[in-house]
Amino acid sequence: MELTILVVVVVGAGITAGVFLLARAIIEVGAVAYAALERTMSRSEATRRSAALLAGAALALIATAIVAAIALLVVFAGLLQSGGF
Repeated sequence: MELTILVVVVVGAGITAGVFLLARAIIEVGAVAYAALERTMSRSEATRRSAALLAGAALALIATAIVAAIALLVVFAGLLQSGGF
């Protein structure tokens, strides 16, 4: 029982961390866009930073989806084995 609770907490923390990284990257893209509009950053530098941030956001989204999918598979496998359906 304690192991199950620990797994649920770890999966929840992983999903939360992925969502946080995704949100942080999107906020930074907004900051880069604002800096480019204010002309405090060159267009090429803004493009480079935005591309890097969006690549990081995509990786965070993919990692979060993988963690969530594995968690769902484990839950459904446990339900099927115990006859919960």
